[in-house]
Amino acid sequence: MSIFFSSLPLALAGLYIGGFPKLSALPVILLSAILQTGYSISLFKAYDQGQLSSVYPVARGSAPVFIFILSYIFFAPEIPIQTFVGILFICAGLVAHGLVQLWQNQGKNRQLAFALITGIFIALYSITDAYGVRLVGSSLSFFGAMALFNRLFLFLYLIVLERNFLPRLVRGYRHSFILGGLISFVCYLIILEAYQHLPVALVSSLRETSILFAILLSVTFLKEKMTTDKIALVFVIALGVVFLYPA
Repeated sequence: MSIFFSSLPLALAGLYIGGFPKLSALPVILLSAILQTGYSISLFKAYDQGQLSSVYPVARGSAPVFIFILSYIFFAPEIPIQTFVGILFICAGLVAHGLVQLWQNQGKNRQLAFALITGIFIALYSITDAYGVRLVGSSLSFFGAMALFNRLFLFLYLIVLERNFLPRLVRGYRHSFILGGLISFVCYLIILEAYQHLPVALVSSLRETSILFAILLSVTFLKEKMTTDKIALVFVIALGVVFLYPA
C-alpha cells in the first residue's frame, strides 16, 4: 500500500508534463479511477481469504478472458485465431496454476470467488483505460489524472472503513518504496502506450507473462525450488507467447 501511494508525486509530475485532459474525458477518467479502486479493494479482500500464490494467478489469468469476451461483445475486434489460441494458453496456464495452489492450500470457494471478482475488475479497468487513453491522446495526461482520483477514492475508503490505516501506513513505509512506486508507474505508462496501438486482450495477455520473469528471478536470486507446477506454467505461457508473436 505504501508503494501505491508513493507514486502519487509521479502522477502529479505526469499530469504537469502531459497536460490536463479535456473536460469531455472526465467521465471516463472517473470511471477508470472507480474501477481501479474496486480492483484494489477486491484484491485486499482476496488476499485476506487466500495466499498470493493462489489468488493472484487466477485473478490475472482470468482477466484476459473477460477482456476478450467484453471486447468481442461491445467492440467486435478482429482478432486472428492464432492470437486467440495464444491468449487461451496464457490464461489457461495462469488459472490452472492458481487452482492447483488453491487445492494444495485447501482453498475454498470464497477464495476463488474473490479472485474472479478481482479478474473482472482488471478486465473492466483495462478496457476503460484503453478507451480513455485513446480519447485523451496522452498516456501521461490520462494516467496522471486517473491516478489522482484513484488515490483519493482509495484513501477515503481506507480512512473510513479500515481501522488504524494511517498508523500502519506510516509504520510500514520504507524509502525503497519510492523506487517501487516509480517502477510501477513507468510499467503502467508502457501498458497505456501499448493500448493505443494494440488490442486490449493482446496487451493484457502479454502483460501477464511477467510471471515468467518472476519465477526465473525467484529461482536465480531467492534460490526457490523450480517445482513441477512452475515448469509446467513456464512451458504453457511460453507456448502462448509463441502463438502471439506473429500478432
